[in-house]
Amino acid sequence: MRRAVPLLLVLASGLALTACGQQADPPESPARPTSSDDPRFQPLAAYDISEDDGRTIGRARWTLAKECMARLGFDSLKNLATDPVPAWPQRPSGTGVAVLIAYHTSGDLRYGVQDAGKAARYGYEVARADYERTYPDKKWTLSEYLALTGEFVGDDPKSVRGHRIPKRGCLGEADREIYGSNLQDRIDPVLDLESESLRQGKRDTAWNKADKAWSDCMRKAGYRYATPEDAATGRDRDRQELEEQLNTPGYDPDEPSALEKKTATADARCKQRTGYVRTVHAIDVRVQQRLIAKNRTKLEEQRDWNRDAVRRAGDIIEDQD
Repeated sequence: MRRAVPLLLVLASGLALTACGQQADPPESPARPTSSDDPRFQPLAAYDISEDDGRTIGRARWTLAKECMARLGFDSLKNLATDPVPAWPQRPSGTGVAVLIAYHTSGDLRYGVQDAGKAARYGYEVARADYERTYPDKKWTLSEYLALTGEFVGDDPKSVRGHRIPKRGCLGEADREIYGSNLQDRIDPVLDLESESLRQGKRDTAWNKADKAWSDCMRKAGYRYATPEDAATGRDRDRQELEEQLNTPGYDPDEPSALEKKTATADARCKQRTGYVRTVHAIDVRVQQRLIAKNRTKLEEQRDWNRDAVRRAGDIIEDQD
């Protein structure tokens, strides 16, 4: 399972800061696949937190965060629902800061868009759409946001209502009680090796051939991209999308452009026609298995660390019942 809303890139007055997003459970899906023929099967997932355990940790995190917020004077949050857990807080608009969010993907999106129906509706924003359907959005005041996250920019106040905001906010304080430290301060070997597996896999000759077959299919559909990553980035769409934005009344910047949707749909169909996912998934599985063999000790330590966190989270929830 992949537990995170991805990194937030915060831009203000020419200052660039990075802040980690919520380590939360992903949208619900069937039980973790065990067959290597299933493209969602990832050997490294055996060392990660399951979806059920992720939900337990999410509920415990927000349970503790609510208590912290009440301590800081936000009594109105005492009854905040924690099942399902809220979306990771976003800085309110109009505070002079632009926040760009990149959604980390895994599972059935690890190799890019594959479902032509979803691609036709969401373009390359399937991960964002899945996340937004799963986690209730809530608008926060700037004081609430800072108290929850401790993600300060510029002259943001470091205290609220006479109380000092904890390191990484109330959600960070909750993580320290559950995990013993903040997730941002710890290297997750599962995440690292998932990325390394893709890097190594893409150097494989068979992966390159799969890219070539996909590229040839896309060319027949009228698109010139060497790899699916190039299509998803879509630098060639920037000009047309800007024109669409300027010429469309009530344009929604969160809605993928018509061109993006058409491209993503062609992308998914070419993956299906060329057997792209089957090929690259088989390579990915082999690479992950090699990486596991070389890094088994630290992976087992990570699994034990996760299990301890799930146990503590369960105790926290039980104490509230």
